[in-house]
Amino acid sequence: MDKRIIIENYSVQNSITYENDTNKNFLYGQATKEFVKKIKLNNKDNVIADIGCGTGFVFELITKKYQKNNINFYGIDPAKGMLKIAKEKIKDKRVKFIDGTFEKINLKNNTIDKVISTLALHWVTSIDKSIKELKRILKNNGSIDILMIEKNDGKNFKKIVFKVMKKFLTNKQIFNAAKLINRITKNEIKKKFEKYFNLESNYKLSIKIKKKIIYGNCDDHLKWWSARSQQVISEIKNKKLFINNLRNELNKFKTKKGIPFDLSLLEIRLTKK
Repeated sequence: MDKRIIIENYSVQNSITYENDTNKNFLYGQATKEFVKKIKLNNKDNVIADIGCGTGFVFELITKKYQKNNINFYGIDPAKGMLKIAKEKIKDKRVKFIDGTFEKINLKNNTIDKVISTLALHWVTSIDKSIKELKRILKNNGSIDILMIEKNDGKNFKKIVFKVMKKFLTNKQIFNAAKLINRITKNEIKKKFEKYFNLESNYKLSIKIKKKIIYGNCDDHLKWWSARSQQVISEIKNKKLFINNLRNELNKFKTKKGIPFDLSLLEIRLTKK
């Protein structure tokens, strides 16, 4: 399992399921909307880049909020299937989509006023290289707003998933699937930012952990999980049987409120002092 498989699955399968209403309005989709709502652009934020933009969900939200502003928006993503949908969907002429990754952002040095990224940084092959790239493209007085999963995100929920995966994959395959996601703590991501940004005198870094129990029915959970986890189960041959098994296991944990998911996210904001 490598990065090429991730990109292929995101392009062919996830690009379609990402657009369903449940994925946009439930759990991670709702968390994204709440995060973007808190992002504020000032008069100096003339060039904005969304790294890992997917199908352009952030631009759907932020371009409506800042309709009259003369802003150039760039969406960067390696998944051509997602970029295709984004280009067809986002009609705002201020938005341009570019093929690229966190580790290789196809933008010039010191050209971006604000970097935005939602639920993408944990998929990269190297967080260090990614933050180094953010430092390269960011202007000296630029800022960063990142939403990503925290180490313990979905810890209890994913125990159920891995229980089912054991029926379909070897321990090595499960281990490799787990390694696709960078599970990182608040202190660990802080140390990585410290390597590339001078937090003592030049920049202020705020990292908050957002924890919440999200309840939903089985179909709700399976829709968002399928949209975001095709790469994790790419080596399972009978995916339909896997999903049916997962459905049965999830229903065993149903409560009066629904099936719980233990959400744990990192809200990272970097600003110039």
